[in-house]
Amino acid sequence: MLQIIKYETYKISIMKFEIATEKDLNAIKILLEKNNLPISDISKNSAIDFIIARNNKRIIGCIAIEKYGTDGFLRSLAVDLDFRNKGYGNQLYNRLLSYAVQNEIKIMHLLTTTAEKYFLKKGFKKFNRNEAPEIIQKTVEFSELCPSSSVYMILENVSEHAAYYDGNLQLNHVDDQTKSKYWTVKGEKMMFTHFVVPPDSVFEKHSHHSEQITYILDGELFFEIHDQVFHLKKGDSIVVPSNAEHKVWTQIGAVAVDSWTPLNEKY
Repeated sequence: MLQIIKYETYKISIMKFEIATEKDLNAIKILLEKNNLPISDISKNSAIDFIIARNNKRIIGCIAIEKYGTDGFLRSLAVDLDFRNKGYGNQLYNRLLSYAVQNEIKIMHLLTTTAEKYFLKKGFKKFNRNEAPEIIQKTVEFSELCPSSSVYMILENVSEHAAYYDGNLQLNHVDDQTKSKYWTVKGEKMMFTHFVVPPDSVFEKHSHHSEQITYILDGELFFEIHDQVFHLKKGDSIVVPSNAEHKVWTQIGAVAVDSWTPLNEKY
């Protein structure tokens, strides 16, 4: 259930936004209680992921999502009274939207008693509560904590909405073959990856339907394409044609970014 008093666009904040950890839960619960939002189902073992806004060491805002496959239940949006009307609620929502995309969420659900107009502007639509999927209806928030007067809303096709990717909230992955660390930003037809490749790593010969453009931020990468070897250093870039077989390796390691179209489903 969501309760928001007022919304307005504001200048860029200096707040730090983070994915909450277990040690943040007590402060989050205190903030939610002050905003008259439910906390009884929040624990370290719950399926609820929080994004928090932190001013120095103080948590002044939060928002959460419960993940159920490709469905997400948006909840627990709250901003401390001292920091309201500065756009922090909107910034929390924007970061949650990108977090949902990174977690392959296709549809977001919510219940609200006060924020209906706000979420209508965000693209949510109103539905009858009995139209919610069974997995959402069985959540504690839906079935027990929110009053029957709450408005049920859905945001469909989450990935089609503009998403802002905060560097502090990127979900890092590890490539099984090379142990490279990477994160991904996906649109509908193209994607972007950031790789940190260890020294002496090898991406063995492979091909993909996606056209690939790689730009070297630091270190060096070697590409072998059509029996030609290209030695890329910082500031260099290369285009790998669609379906072209190629091999990639490092000697001293590299930091690189790639753009892909269409999407490379491996990443």
